[in-house]
Amino acid sequence: MCKVSIIVPIYNEETTLERCLNSLHKQTFSDFEVLLINDGSTDSSLEICEKYEKLDERFKVFSQANGGPSAARNLGIDRASGEFIYFVDADDHIEHTAIEKMYDEADYRKADVTICGFYRITDKKITIHEYPYPRGLHEGEACRRIAIDLLDNMSPPYLPPYAWIRMIRADVLKKHHLRFAEKVKRNEDYLFTTELHFKIDRLFIIDEPLYNYIESKDSITINYVRDYWSMARHIYHELFEKLPREAEIFEKLDLMLIKRSLLAFNNACRNQEKDGFKNEIAEIIKDKDLLEAIKNTSINTGFKKAGVYFLLMRMKLYGLVKWRYSMKRKVSNKKDHTYESY
Repeated sequence: MCKVSIIVPIYNEETTLERCLNSLHKQTFSDFEVLLINDGSTDSSLEICEKYEKLDERFKVFSQANGGPSAARNLGIDRASGEFIYFVDADDHIEHTAIEKMYDEADYRKADVTICGFYRITDKKITIHEYPYPRGLHEGEACRRIAIDLLDNMSPPYLPPYAWIRMIRADVLKKHHLRFAEKVKRNEDYLFTTELHFKIDRLFIIDEPLYNYIESKDSITINYVRDYWSMARHIYHELFEKLPREAEIFEKLDLMLIKRSLLAFNNACRNQEKDGFKNEIAEIIKDKDLLEAIKNTSINTGFKKAGVYFLLMRMKLYGLVKWRYSMKRKVSNKKDHTYESY
């Protein structure tokens, strides 16, 4: 048994994988294992993994048919022997002191989850993501408050749901049988970490950036994602069933669904098929859970969280909502065309 199991899901990451694995190989902390989960890669990713397995006995390669990052992470959890579990994405990398600093705090503070800061890296700039909570131990009600905030907090400064900023005590996952939802292809981190935070009592936050997040163009804010709304609804229903049945949690879940519907509308604008766009917009507008969430949310809260969109939906001005996003789609398509030409 080792102190930390580092799980790296890998699918066709040959261009970034060595940078990621080098950052793990050079850690100042030594008592860890790296579980390289090859998720059916068709490029040279497996060969790179095998090279590191020969280079460093702490690296172990496991291969499976392509099942997505959730399935790969779950396999890693099942094979992990560490006291703590930590996830790293293959297109990112971590600071050389990351595991040492996170483990030291997790062990000393007896934390169930330890969160580190991170750099957000694009092709234009590097920024440090800021959290709304101070560095230190959050336990009991303070820990629970953060779990509740996670439900609908998507505006800066906020604590993201990313799995890779969290070092998790393995016993917590085993005790509560927590795994990633393999049917969810987007926002799987959100579902997993929200459930996780409602199961813990001691959370330590390190405000120092120890993770380097390379923001790719494969993002809900940039590219069209098929079936995004159905996945958002699935997450809503999963949390509705699994979380404590309390009024504040239901209110937060309603706000989460409203905010996700905004993302879904924006995502639909990137659908290049006109009929597909119209069908998606109609599906969202007619969704009974969304309409009930809007009905249950006060006008002041809804407007603060979702702006004019909330007012239009609340007043049932669905024609204006359709018109608004039809116009946005035209602008979006022009922007996409300009980007591709560039």
